[in-house]
Amino acid sequence: MNKTSNGVKILTPKQKIVLQAIKKFFSENGKMPTIRELKQENAKLGLKFKSLRSVFLYLNALEEKGFIKRASRSKGIELKDCAKKNFVDVPVLGMANAGTPTFFAKQNIEGYLKVSKALLRNKEVFAVRVFGDSMNLSEINGKKIKEEDLILIDQQTKDFKNGDKVLTIIDGLATVKVFKKISKKMIGLFPESTNKKHQPIYLTPADDFIINGKVIDVLSTSG
Repeated sequence: MNKTSNGVKILTPKQKIVLQAIKKFFSENGKMPTIRELKQENAKLGLKFKSLRSVFLYLNALEEKGFIKRASRSKGIELKDCAKKNFVDVPVLGMANAGTPTFFAKQNIEGYLKVSKALLRNKEVFAVRVFGDSMNLSEINGKKIKEEDLILIDQQTKDFKNGDKVLTIIDGLATVKVFKKISKKMIGLFPESTNKKHQPIYLTPADDFIINGKVIDVLSTSG
Protein backbone atom coordinates (compact mmCIF):
# COMPACT_ATOMS: atom_id res chain seq x y z
CA MET A 1 0.00 0.00 0.00
CA ASN A 2 1.61 3.28 -1.11
CA LYS A 3 -0.67 5.87 0.41
CA THR A 4 -3.31 6.21 3.08
CA SER A 5 -6.79 7.60 2.60
CA ASN A 6 -6.08 10.65 4.73
CA GLY A 7 -3.45 11.85 2.26
CA VAL A 8 -0.27 10.72 4.02
CA LYS A 9 2.13 9.65 1.28
CA ILE A 10 4.54 6.73 1.38
CA LEU A 11 7.75 6.69 -0.65
CA THR A 12 9.17 3.30 -1.54
CA PRO A 13 12.95 2.90 -1.03
CA LYS A 14 13.60 3.14 -4.80
CA GLN A 15 11.41 6.25 -5.14
CA LYS A 16 13.39 7.83 -2.31
CA ILE A 17 16.65 7.12 -4.17
CA VAL A 18 15.28 8.86 -7.28
CA LEU A 19 14.26 11.87 -5.20
CA GLN A 20 17.71 11.94 -3.57
CA ALA A 21 19.32 11.80 -7.02
CA ILE A 22 17.32 14.84 -8.16
CA LYS A 23 18.32 16.81 -5.04
CA LYS A 24 21.97 15.74 -5.31
CA PHE A 25 22.26 16.73 -8.98
CA PHE A 26 20.63 20.11 -8.31
CA SER A 27 22.92 20.89 -5.35
CA GLU A 28 26.04 20.03 -7.38
CA ASN A 29 25.07 21.62 -10.71
CA GLY A 30 22.64 24.42 -9.85
CA LYS A 31 20.04 23.08 -12.28
CA MET A 32 17.63 20.18 -12.55
CA PRO A 33 18.78 17.04 -14.41
CA THR A 34 17.52 15.89 -17.77
CA ILE A 35 16.02 12.40 -17.89
CA ARG A 36 19.29 10.96 -19.20
CA GLU A 37 21.30 12.78 -16.52
CA LEU A 38 18.89 11.54 -13.86
CA LYS A 39 19.36 7.97 -15.10
CA GLN A 40 23.13 8.37 -14.72
CA GLU A 41 22.80 9.99 -11.28
CA ASN A 42 20.65 7.12 -10.01
CA ALA A 43 23.27 4.63 -11.24
CA LYS A 44 25.82 6.39 -9.00
CA LEU A 45 23.47 5.80 -6.04
CA GLY A 46 23.10 2.12 -6.87
CA LEU A 47 19.78 2.21 -8.73
CA LYS A 48 20.31 1.19 -12.37
CA PHE A 49 17.50 1.66 -14.89
CA LYS A 50 17.35 -0.43 -18.06
CA SER A 51 15.59 2.31 -20.01
CA LEU A 52 14.61 5.97 -19.86
CA ARG A 53 10.98 4.87 -19.65
CA SER A 54 11.68 3.47 -16.19
CA VAL A 55 12.87 6.91 -15.09
CA PHE A 56 9.62 8.42 -16.39
CA LEU A 57 7.58 5.96 -14.33
CA TYR A 58 9.39 6.94 -11.13
CA LEU A 59 8.96 10.64 -11.92
CA ASN A 60 5.24 10.03 -12.45
CA ALA A 61 5.03 8.41 -9.01
CA LEU A 62 6.93 11.26 -7.33
CA GLU A 63 4.68 13.81 -9.02
CA GLU A 64 1.50 11.97 -8.01
CA LYS A 65 2.71 11.90 -4.41
CA GLY A 66 3.43 15.61 -4.41
CA PHE A 67 7.24 15.57 -4.16
CA ILE A 68 7.97 17.10 -7.57
CA LYS A 69 6.25 19.13 -10.28
CA ARG A 70 6.98 18.95 -14.00
CA ALA A 71 6.33 21.40 -16.79
CA SER A 72 6.60 18.62 -19.37
CA ARG A 73 7.20 14.88 -19.51
CA SER A 74 10.83 15.22 -20.62
CA LYS A 75 12.16 18.17 -18.59
CA GLY A 76 11.24 20.92 -16.20
CA ILE A 77 11.49 18.98 -12.92
CA GLU A 78 10.72 21.18 -9.94
CA LEU A 79 11.00 20.20 -6.28
CA LYS A 80 7.93 21.09 -4.29
CA ASP A 81 8.91 23.64 -1.62
CA CYS A 82 6.20 22.40 0.71
CA ALA A 83 7.63 18.89 0.64
CA LYS A 84 11.06 20.23 1.59
CA LYS A 85 9.99 22.76 4.21
CA ASN A 86 6.89 21.38 5.87
CA PHE A 87 7.22 17.60 5.62
CA VAL A 88 9.66 14.92 6.70
CA ASP A 89 10.16 11.34 5.49
CA VAL A 90 9.31 8.82 8.22
CA PRO A 91 10.55 5.24 7.65
CA VAL A 92 8.07 2.38 7.90
CA LEU A 93 9.81 -0.47 9.75
CA GLY A 94 7.96 -3.73 9.39
CA MET A 95 4.88 -4.56 11.40
CA ALA A 96 3.72 -5.05 14.98
CA ASN A 97 0.98 -7.26 16.31
CA ALA A 98 -1.82 -5.82 18.45
CA GLY A 99 -2.37 -9.22 20.02
CA THR A 100 0.12 -11.77 21.27
CA PRO A 101 3.61 -10.97 19.90
CA THR A 102 3.54 -13.34 16.91
CA PHE A 103 5.23 -11.30 14.16
CA PHE A 104 8.93 -10.75 13.90
CA ALA A 105 10.00 -7.15 14.35
CA LYS A 106 11.63 -6.57 10.98
CA GLN A 107 14.18 -3.76 10.78
CA ASN A 108 14.16 -3.40 6.99
CA ILE A 109 12.61 -0.22 5.69
CA GLU A 110 9.45 -1.00 3.70
CA GLY A 111 8.81 2.57 2.58
CA TYR A 112 8.49 6.16 3.76
CA LEU A 113 5.65 8.32 5.01
CA LYS A 114 5.42 11.97 4.05
CA VAL A 115 4.32 13.49 7.37
CA SER A 116 3.79 17.12 8.38
CA LYS A 117 6.42 18.50 10.75
CA ALA A 118 3.56 19.94 12.79
CA LEU A 119 2.56 16.39 13.78
CA LEU A 120 6.06 15.38 14.85
CA ARG A 121 7.22 18.45 16.82
CA ASN A 122 10.91 17.63 16.26
CA LYS A 123 10.56 14.08 17.59
CA GLU A 124 12.60 11.18 16.17
CA VAL A 125 9.95 8.79 14.92
CA PHE A 126 9.40 5.72 12.81
CA ALA A 127 6.19 3.94 11.80
CA VAL A 128 4.94 0.37 11.97
CA ARG A 129 1.79 -1.22 10.62
CA VAL A 130 -0.61 -2.76 13.15
CA PHE A 131 -2.04 -6.27 12.90
CA GLY A 132 -4.56 -7.81 15.28
CA ASP A 133 -7.33 -6.39 17.48
CA SER A 134 -5.93 -6.31 21.02
CA MET A 135 -5.82 -2.48 20.96
CA ASN A 136 -9.06 -1.70 19.10
CA LEU A 137 -10.48 0.17 22.13
CA SER A 138 -7.30 2.18 22.63
CA GLU A 139 -7.15 5.80 21.45
CA ILE A 140 -4.30 8.15 20.52
CA ASN A 141 -5.29 11.77 19.95
CA GLY A 142 -8.92 10.66 19.75
CA LYS A 143 -8.19 8.02 17.07
CA LYS A 144 -8.69 4.28 17.57
CA ILE A 145 -5.85 1.85 16.78
CA LYS A 146 -7.34 -0.41 14.11
CA GLU A 147 -5.85 -3.31 12.21
CA GLU A 148 -3.61 -2.21 9.31
CA ASP A 149 -3.34 1.35 10.67
CA LEU A 150 0.08 2.95 10.70
CA ILE A 151 1.23 4.13 14.12
CA LEU A 152 4.01 6.63 14.77
CA ILE A 153 6.56 5.64 17.42
CA ASP A 154 8.58 8.25 19.33
CA GLN A 155 11.88 6.45 19.90
CA GLN A 156 13.29 9.23 22.10
CA THR A 157 10.86 8.58 24.97
CA LYS A 158 12.54 6.49 27.68
CA ASP A 159 10.61 7.43 30.83
CA PHE A 160 7.35 5.56 30.34
CA LYS A 161 4.30 6.36 32.44
CA ASN A 162 1.31 4.22 33.34
CA GLY A 163 -1.18 4.35 30.49
CA ASP A 164 1.37 5.02 27.73
CA LYS A 165 0.85 2.96 24.59
CA VAL A 166 4.20 1.39 23.75
CA LEU A 167 5.87 -0.73 21.08
CA THR A 168 7.71 -3.59 22.79
CA ILE A 169 10.00 -6.25 21.31
CA ILE A 170 9.75 -9.50 23.28
CA ASP A 171 12.12 -12.32 22.26
CA GLY A 172 12.48 -10.62 18.89
CA LEU A 173 8.72 -10.23 18.34
CA ALA A 174 6.88 -6.91 18.25
CA THR A 175 3.66 -6.03 20.05
CA VAL A 176 1.71 -2.86 20.92
CA LYS A 177 0.21 -2.64 24.40
CA VAL A 178 -0.55 -0.29 27.31
CA PHE A 179 2.34 0.15 29.75
CA LYS A 180 1.88 -0.20 33.51
CA LYS A 181 4.53 -0.42 36.23
CA ILE A 182 3.48 -3.22 38.61
CA SER A 183 6.46 -3.06 41.01
CA LYS A 184 10.16 -2.20 41.01
CA LYS A 185 10.88 -5.51 39.30
CA MET A 186 7.82 -6.02 37.13
CA ILE A 187 5.92 -4.23 34.38
CA GLY A 188 2.69 -5.20 32.67
CA LEU A 189 1.63 -4.77 29.05
CA PHE A 190 -2.15 -4.65 28.83
CA PRO A 191 -4.57 -4.98 25.90
CA GLU A 192 -7.51 -2.63 25.37
CA SER A 193 -9.84 -4.70 23.25
CA THR A 194 -13.37 -5.88 22.60
CA ASN A 195 -11.85 -9.34 22.17
CA LYS A 196 -11.66 -10.97 25.61
CA LYS A 197 -9.12 -13.58 24.51
CA HIS A 198 -6.26 -11.07 24.85
CA GLN A 199 -4.45 -11.23 28.18
CA PRO A 200 -1.81 -9.03 29.87
CA ILE A 201 1.89 -9.77 29.48
CA TYR A 202 4.06 -9.52 32.61
CA LEU A 203 7.79 -8.87 32.29
CA THR A 204 10.79 -8.67 34.63
CA PRO A 205 14.39 -7.50 34.03
CA ALA A 206 15.35 -11.15 33.50
CA ASP A 207 13.19 -11.36 30.37
CA ASP A 208 14.42 -10.64 26.84
CA PHE A 209 12.54 -7.49 25.90
CA ILE A 210 13.03 -3.85 24.98
CA ILE A 211 10.49 -1.02 24.80
CA ASN A 212 11.23 0.66 21.47
CA GLY A 213 9.16 3.77 22.07
CA LYS A 214 5.84 5.43 22.74
CA VAL A 215 2.94 5.51 20.29
CA ILE A 216 2.25 9.20 19.57
CA ASP A 217 -0.20 9.10 16.66
CA VAL A 218 -2.35 6.90 14.44
CA LEU A 219 -2.48 7.29 10.65
CA SER A 220 -5.58 5.49 9.46
CA THR A 221 -5.42 3.52 6.22
CA SER A 222 -9.20 3.24 5.94
CA GLY A 223 -11.90 5.76 5.25
